[in-house]
Amino acid sequence: MNRTRSRLIRYLITHGPATCDEVAAALNVSASSVRKHLTLLCEAGMISLGSGTYRARPDRIERHLADLAATFQSAGSDFRNRVTDDSHLSGSAFHSSE
Repeated sequence: MNRTRSRLIRYLITHGPATCDEVAAALNVSASSVRKHLTLLCEAGMISLGSGTYRARPDRIERHLADLAATFQSAGSDFRNRVTDDSHLSGSAFHSSE
């Protein structure tokens, strides 16, 4: 995740609903940059916009985090299996003792 988007989410979770200008001022980031990131987060469903204020959607954020964690666990398991499966390569040119 982008560092700015991560900061925006943390801000909204901690401080509650806020306008784009409030978030920009609090994080010392340009309003145009904040607006761009807030739009992306809205499209991803991680925050919502209503009555001119943005609010975090903790239920959606938690679901995304769980999906991401599962992806990394699966990838880690796949990697460990590949390392074990490739142990027969120890005699290859890449692992020569010369």
